[in-house]
Amino acid sequence: MTNRSIAFRVNRKRWQLFLATAWMILGVPIGMVQTSAAQDATQRSSTEPLIVDVHTSPYRSSISYRANIGDQRFDMRDATILNMITLAYNRESDAVIGGPSWIDFNRFDLAAKISSLKLPSFSPDPTNSANSPVSPTPPANPYDQIRPVLKRVLAERFHLTYHTEDRPLPGYVMTVAKDGVKLAEAKAPDAPNKCQSAQDKATPGQFSVSCTSVTMTQFVSMFGGVFPHPVIDHTGLTKSYDFTFKLAYDQVRTRDDYIRLYTDTFKQQLGLVVAPGDVSQPALVIDKVDSIPTPNLPDIAKLIPAQPDLEFEVATIKPAADNEPRSVILPRGSQITFSSFSLQQLIVRAWELPTGAMIANVLTILPKQLYTILVKLPPDVDARVVYQDQDLLDNMLQKLLVDRFQIKYHWGEQTQDGWVLFADNPKMKKADPNSRTSCGYGPPPGEKDVRSSADSPYDNESHCQNVTMDQFADTLQNLTKSDIKSHVVNKTGLAGSYDITIYYTSAPKLRTDTTAAADAAKKAGDDSAAVPVAGVSLEDYFRKQLGLRLEKQSMTFPALILDHIEQTPTEN
Repeated sequence: MTNRSIAFRVNRKRWQLFLATAWMILGVPIGMVQTSAAQDATQRSSTEPLIVDVHTSPYRSSISYRANIGDQRFDMRDATILNMITLAYNRESDAVIGGPSWIDFNRFDLAAKISSLKLPSFSPDPTNSANSPVSPTPPANPYDQIRPVLKRVLAERFHLTYHTEDRPLPGYVMTVAKDGVKLAEAKAPDAPNKCQSAQDKATPGQFSVSCTSVTMTQFVSMFGGVFPHPVIDHTGLTKSYDFTFKLAYDQVRTRDDYIRLYTDTFKQQLGLVVAPGDVSQPALVIDKVDSIPTPNLPDIAKLIPAQPDLEFEVATIKPAADNEPRSVILPRGSQITFSSFSLQQLIVRAWELPTGAMIANVLTILPKQLYTILVKLPPDVDARVVYQDQDLLDNMLQKLLVDRFQIKYHWGEQTQDGWVLFADNPKMKKADPNSRTSCGYGPPPGEKDVRSSADSPYDNESHCQNVTMDQFADTLQNLTKSDIKSHVVNKTGLAGSYDITIYYTSAPKLRTDTTAAADAAKKAGDDSAAVPVAGVSLEDYFRKQLGLRLEKQSMTFPALILDHIEQTPTEN
């Protein structure tokens, strides 16, 4: 089966965002040199025997690149060679140049045994309160122990070779604002640099950060990790400074909000402008890499056994309140809340089904009731660590549902409509064969998002670059979300590779817009005057814009057969 790619972000990004925020709030500088203990662990992991299970990822309807750290174990799922390189060498994907086109498309599952690796802790040092000076030994980045092992996997199992060159790459440039800097020259310029933060008790979510004897080089090293690309100091400031600024996290919802908070704060309160721009940086240029890894050790299943089972210690299931957030998982302390899920959603999640249609025999009789589930883990297990490992969390949820809803099941097959792709009058653009093969949500880089205007009839947009029709068909279930609920079969007969952009109106939105138009016409007293819906269906887009035809045909698919399920859970 051909590998597929979707531009999903790895858990490493959530780690970086969490660490950047947590270290900032806790008064710990960002980007400082790792501790000697972390250095020792990194050195040990680079000299240990390489015990790694790596193989091509199986076909999955939902592609989710994840990296999970466990006790003496590291896992990657649906990882591309580009994912491995960026993690191993701590580089942005834009800083990895060249190589074969498939490095951002073909995907692999990896499990590594690292005896020195420990579960990361999200808990701050209790001796380092939010009101205390910065700790001289900030928490080590947990991925620093992983990088040497990944480098060896790339070199020994994929035979990666590369060299470095200086290239203009995406970054951020820090300059002085037009009105000048708002920094005071350090009262004690020779004193050690430090920053400390304190929460404003009167204003939830607001923190005050005070720094002393900090140079611009040190400032960038402390706060540069906030931004998605490297920050280069072009201020020309060479002295040490004392300064204070305030951060209000209460309105931060997205990564863009987070970056905007810091850029606005630095400009308005410190007179420092951080703006995106290409800057010269060392790029990693790939000379050679294999598409198939060398074979695993014969006894790899014994060397890296399956993950041990973990169960929730206590679980409370209750009907969800109207004001609870819908379909959200919230990890806090040693507790996890599954907020406002239907039983169908919970089953789809727990058994990792691509769609609810795979629940073959009882889908129509499952209760519509929404539930909120509060589960408690062993007290020494941090919920956020479990939340990082989707497979572990889903397995625990499956056990809970089986127990509380008395589920009995087996795997079988069912016949239902599937999709087949044909070519009628192809209109796709031929691809540059040297470009990277990739697919992702949204428009191609540099192009306008057709969904951006308030009155846009389109709610789905995605693109693929340099893909064969087999690769494109393999990604469609992912790209179209709920509109295509099964793997698409390619019967176009088209050879070569293409660049393809699709944008359309999802079936739920078309139904909603059509109903709204009919209701408006009815209120106006003329049922025949309903305004035509402006959107275009997925099938119509393929036919009119791509010259392709999506056709439904009866097919056989795997299915989860529920032999028994209670409509309500057992008592808490």
